Amino acid sequence: MDTTKLEYTAEDLIAHSLQRGGLLVAKPKFDRDGADLLAFNEINDGVKFCRIQSKGRSFSNSKHSNVRIPKSYVTPSFILFLYIDEGDFEESNLYYFFSSDLEKWNCKDEYFTLNISKSNYKTKLSQHEFNKNTVELIKTVINTAETHGEFKKLVSLAGECSAKLSITATLSM
Repeated sequence: MDTTKLEYTAEDLIAHSLQRGGLLVAKPKFDRDGADLLAFNEINDGVKFCRIQSKGRSFSNSKHSNVRIPKSYVTPSFILFLYIDEGDFEESNLYYFFSSDLEKWNCKDEYFTLNISKSNYKTKLSQHEFNKNTVELIKTVINTAETHGEFKKLVSLAGECSAKLSITATLSM
């Protein structure tokens, strides 16, 4: 089953919600280490940010679903957002999870896994429902972020791309 539409809807809803809360949101041109989106308080020298992984789930074809996140993605400034589409236009069904929340999930084979069902997800996820206070928590995560560790994840990707461009340029000469 193609979930592309649901994933784009989730990502757009998450970006919209964060921007309404006053955060700056960027969409990287790569999907690496859970960086579907990047969130900033401000843009200046020494900028701090958090990586945001967006997930969308629906119970239209099954009463059960799960979310799996590689352990390697999870750092103190990683945040997972989960959008659950129930077809109700009035409800956003948007949930957030910080690294400390993910570490409480089932852990097997280098993945954190959350199992949910149509009958239990609202109760199970109620303490993680996105609201106006969530943005303040995210701002705190960003302000306390270790920029070196987060940039190291992103810079390794830039280094790989640069090396490939250099090889390509050399070969084409």
